[in-house]
Amino acid sequence: MHPIILHDLTKAHTSDLHRQAERDALSLAARRARQAPTQKSTSFRPAHATAALLRRVLTLLGARRPSRAP
Repeated sequence: MHPIILHDLTKAHTSDLHRQAERDALSLAARRARQAPTQKSTSFRPAHATAALLRRVLTLLGARRPSRAP
């Protein structure tokens, strides 16, 4: 086979593989997007919300503390 034809065939095959990979990635993302709303999150824990609230309060109190001038 002529080297130029072989090169063109190789480029065409490579671009086909890239297009197929893009299609696969898009279909996987679409499949995951469709499945996401059906899954319920059961990871809510009151301790996490309490800790977050406590961090915010402590940050606000720390910001209002008068600075000590040297």
